[in-house]
Amino acid sequence: MKKRLVALMLGAMLAVSAAGCGAEDENNAVGETEGTESVEGTETSEKVVAASSAFDLKGSDYVKLCDYNDISITITGDYEVEDTEVHDYFAQTFTDYGPFYMEDTEKQVIEEGDIVDVDYVGKLDGEAFEGGSAEHQLIDVYNNASATGSGYIEGFTDGLKGAKVGDVIDCDVTFPEDYGNADLAGKAVVFTFTVNSIQKEMTLDDVNDEFAMEQFQVETVEEMYEVIREALEQQADFMKQRDTYTTLQQYLMDNCTVEVPEDYVAARVSDYKNQYITYYCGGDESQLENYVSTYEGKTVEEMEAYWQENLTQAVRLELIMDAIAEEMDLTVSDEDFEAYAQMMAASGGYESPEAMYGLYGYGDAEYGSRYFRDLYLYDLALEKVAENAKVTVDTTLLESEEGTETVEETELP
Repeated sequence: MKKRLVALMLGAMLAVSAAGCGAEDENNAVGETEGTESVEGTETSEKVVAASSAFDLKGSDYVKLCDYNDISITITGDYEVEDTEVHDYFAQTFTDYGPFYMEDTEKQVIEEGDIVDVDYVGKLDGEAFEGGSAEHQLIDVYNNASATGSGYIEGFTDGLKGAKVGDVIDCDVTFPEDYGNADLAGKAVVFTFTVNSIQKEMTLDDVNDEFAMEQFQVETVEEMYEVIREALEQQADFMKQRDTYTTLQQYLMDNCTVEVPEDYVAARVSDYKNQYITYYCGGDESQLENYVSTYEGKTVEEMEAYWQENLTQAVRLELIMDAIAEEMDLTVSDEDFEAYAQMMAASGGYESPEAMYGLYGYGDAEYGSRYFRDLYLYDLALEKVAENAKVTVDTTLLESEEGTETVEETELP
């Protein structure tokens, strides 16, 4: 099942979650909120009942819909993946995750600064001990550390200094008294090293099929680039779909007439404020003024106005999508909803869907489940709208710097 996008854009908590996170975009989504944050922010010893849970609004009572069956929109973005992008992406990844090493066939003797590939076996009283053996470990001998810089116990690599490729060397090492493993703390052991090779740092020109297999689990470099291209194309497709859905939502907001019920918005603001206080102020409302002043640069009144503005827009969109879903006669099956909730909970880092519902329901998990189910329904409705939409991809702004202009018309798949 593909991860749907509307759940990443809809809802009151979605629109105002940024109010609690200052630097985040105000259109940030529930699906993008850290699972631990939402769970910790809504757990209480008593059952929470959200004020907004008392409302059961019907979108068609508040909305006059526009003609959503043949919408024409334009999105601006670069959704094509060129060969240069694939190679540039790999080059950047190679730099970011490196250095990588390969055998230096011209070196046989270990010198200062060398990275060495070794196998080793640790023995206590002549018996190999658990966790004391490894193969093909890259170590910086003279710095007594791994190739990534993690240090070893004192004297671990001393016997390898000046050794040759192919040597088998016993090193006497004593674990420190405060070592984390009580069975080894303060004990004298012997590590038997086998020097496999001396390594050199790889360059992009050194990347070969062996590297592709080790790092990407594919047979050849060509396949490695195919894997990267596929990932970049999936990302581009996601961005295109996200931009399409966002633009469609804005079109609906601009062209549908909505009478937003003020009492419902007030309840949502109240619920959000209470949850905000619970999470950010430890449940102590007297701390709210100092918190929003320090971290948001606002007064409490300005913060409430900000929440109300965002929540009003969120409610407008929800009512529109509810009216469309009703007109389309869309429903959500329990089976599909449960599968979707499981997927969203896993992708959001929640322990379970129930933990996720706490955020959607302002601490009221029962209401959160109902509200989340509505969002899923709205997701289905927006997908139907998107299927009939004419989407133009305008790259004029992107390519004007290069002196070219392109407008591509595509129908959504």
